[in-house]
Amino acid sequence: MKVLIDLTHPAHVHFWNAVGKELKKKGHQFAMTARDKDVLVELLQNFMLEYKLLSKKGTGKCGLLREYIVRQLRLLKFCIKYKPDILAANGGLFVSHIGWLLRKPVVVWDDTEVARFLHRITYPFVSGFYTPDCFEGNLGRKHHFYPGLHELAYLHPKRFTAEVEMVKKAGINPEEKYCIIRFVSWQAHHDVGQHGFISGQRLTFINQIAKYARPYITSEAPLPKEFEHYRLNIPAHLIHHILAFSALYVGEGATMATESAILGVPAVYVNTLESGNIKMLERYGLVRQVTDGNQALRCCIDWLCDPQAKEKSRAAHEKLLEDKIDVTDYVVDVISSYMKDQ
Repeated sequence: MKVLIDLTHPAHVHFWNAVGKELKKKGHQFAMTARDKDVLVELLQNFMLEYKLLSKKGTGKCGLLREYIVRQLRLLKFCIKYKPDILAANGGLFVSHIGWLLRKPVVVWDDTEVARFLHRITYPFVSGFYTPDCFEGNLGRKHHFYPGLHELAYLHPKRFTAEVEMVKKAGINPEEKYCIIRFVSWQAHHDVGQHGFISGQRLTFINQIAKYARPYITSEAPLPKEFEHYRLNIPAHLIHHILAFSALYVGEGATMATESAILGVPAVYVNTLESGNIKMLERYGLVRQVTDGNQALRCCIDWLCDPQAKEKSRAAHEKLLEDKIDVTDYVVDVISSYMKDQ
C-alpha cells in the first residue's frame, strides 16, 4: 500500500519519520511532500528522507492564500502521479480536500484546540481525526482520542535515547548547568491575539537567568545583536539531545515545552495561549504556564535553585510515561486499519 505524508511544520518531520520507519518495516511504501518553513527542509535532509517540495511558507494573508492555491494544485498533481492509497498529515489543511477529491481516505492528527477555523474547513473531508485524550472538545463521530501526545511518537523511550556525545559534538559542556530559551515568530494562525514575553522583557530576562544557568537561545524570529552570543547554533536534528541534558526549558513554543516534559526536563511555557496538552502536563508538575517575562523569571529561578528539581521531574516523567502509549505504534495501526478496508 502507498501512503502520502504531507509535512507543513518542522515538528511533523520528527513525528512522521518515526512512523515512516515502521510503515516500511510492514512492507508499505510512503512518499513525503513538504513545505519550506523554518528548519523543516533541513530536518528532512539531516534524516536523509526523500521528499517533494511543494511550497515555501507565504507571508501575510495574501501570501498565505497564494501559497494555499499553488500548493493544492501541486499536491493534486503529485497525488495523481503517485496514486496513494491513503493520505496522512498533522492538521490536514492541504490533504483533506485533495483526498476527498480523489476519493481516498484521509487521516489527520491534531492537538491544537484553538485552530477552530482549520477544523471547520478540514474535518468534513477527513476519514478520521485523531487527538490526544487531553484535547478539549469533541468534533463528532470521526474524532478519536488516544492516551498520548504527538511528541511521544518520536520521544518515547522506544524511539529516542539522548546521547551525551551529541551534546559535546554541539560544543556544549553537559556538566555545565544550562537552559534552552525559545522565541517564536508569532505568525502562526493560532497566534493571533496571543503574546508571550512582552516587548522589552527579553533582554532583562536573559541577563537575569544567566546568573543561574547558561542560556542557549533558539528563535524563529531574527535575534537582536545583544542576544547573538547566546544563539544555539546546532544542526536542527540534534535539538532533542541538547534539550534532554538541559536544566530547564523556557519559551513561547508549546511544542518544545511538551518535548521538554517528555524528556523529563521542567519547562516554563510563556504564552497566553492555553491548550489541553499544557494543562495536562501542568497537572503532572512538568510544566508551568505563565503569561509574561516577569512571571517566567520567578518560576525559572524557583526551579533552577531547587536542589530536588531533577528528582521531582524524573518521578513526574516516569508517571507520565506509565500513563501514555507509544504513539508511533498507534499511528501505524490506525493507518494499517484503513488500508485493510481498501
